[in-house]
Amino acid sequence: MFCMSTQNDVDLWIITGAASGIGAAMTHAVTQGGSKVLALDINPDLGQQLAAETGAIFHQCDISDPEAWAKFAGYLDDNKDVLGTPTKIHLNAGVQIAPPNAPMSDYQFQAMTLEGYRRMMGVNVDGVVFGLQTLLPRLQSGAAIVVTASLAGITPYSVDPLYAMSKHAVVGLVRSLGPTLAKRGITIHAFCPGGIDTALIPHQQREKDAIFMRPDHITTEIIGLMDESETGKSWAKVSEHKPRFIVRAPGDKTS
Repeated sequence: MFCMSTQNDVDLWIITGAASGIGAAMTHAVTQGGSKVLALDINPDLGQQLAAETGAIFHQCDISDPEAWAKFAGYLDDNKDVLGTPTKIHLNAGVQIAPPNAPMSDYQFQAMTLEGYRRMMGVNVDGVVFGLQTLLPRLQSGAAIVVTASLAGITPYSVDPLYAMSKHAVVGLVRSLGPTLAKRGITIHAFCPGGIDTALIPHQQREKDAIFMRPDHITTEIIGLMDESETGKSWAKVSEHKPRFIVRAPGDKTS
């Protein structure tokens, strides 16, 4: 069981999409490091299992729903004296336009269904927007935010054009919010990795001898970004064996 304390000397993390993939790896990594974690996910079974394994506090949350965020905000406010103020925000949840067992043709623009489109945009874009809208008023100077984008958010991705569109959207949001949040002493970054070995990968892509990075390797990158002094940047990661690097927006001359 998660042991709550009134001490505010450890980081309080909020991680979305926490029950699987990168989110689960992050929850394991930061709880092992002694931080408190509020783990948000729509899957209650995986979420409760994660909580039992790590000591994180699990909240079932549909991040595409502003009412779910309002409920979570109430929880934060009601328990502020015990939990403290969030210091590290990892807006991580994401999906592609089609399920991983679908044929690659289902990922193409012309195969789009309204249900699939709204689900993907709800998770990938609305989940970030509503998360920021909810959490930013509750953050103090020194807080850090990392949004899991994708290499598809800074380069073309013909495999799933709509997924690329959604990730370009959050990269643009991060870049544009950076200067404003800097005035409050809050940093924000978009992490843009290539393929990660998670359940999100289309099964047919796995048949092409593609090399994917491991979620547990990616955790060190995201934890590192929480301490980066530059803000509003998009960071690409293309291989476990190469360091992350900034892909600057046109006109961004920051050194």
